[in-house]
Amino acid sequence: MQLTRKTDYALVALASLARDDGTASSARDLAEELHLPLPVLRNILKLLTTHGMLVSTRGPNGGYRLARPPQQITLAQVVEVIEGPVQLARCCPGPGELELPQCRLEESCHIKSNVRRVHERLIGFLQEVTLDELVPEPAATITVGAAAPSIETPTAR
Repeated sequence: MQLTRKTDYALVALASLARDDGTASSARDLAEELHLPLPVLRNILKLLTTHGMLVSTRGPNGGYRLARPPQQITLAQVVEVIEGPVQLARCCPGPGELELPQCRLEESCHIKSNVRRVHERLIGFLQEVTLDELVPEPAATITVGAAAPSIETPTAR
């Protein structure tokens, strides 16, 4: 199972905006900074805005910024916006679906209940991982004082 490039681009862009701490970035600036194709990134940013993950502001100081803190944006939400509902197998219902049309193997399938259990665990994991976990920590900085140099490390989250 592999996420598409669009989901990869969405996660990279969201992490960059989360790292920028509320500063708005234009689609063009993000595309240049992240080396992403601008037309594709624009479509992704519009989609994320439509689904309430980003806020878009027009004007000279405008751009995109996160609509809510990165701790409130899950990997599951991003994947669902870009890819649609996560579905490990055809027999695994997505969120809000009670049951899917019967698979042609359903009568002879001996792993259906176990696959559904794995599917539920996968969804649970994706719902637990938040955007802030994808944002890189700032590098440690070296401070040279009158005495000896000391290393300052970022505080734990």
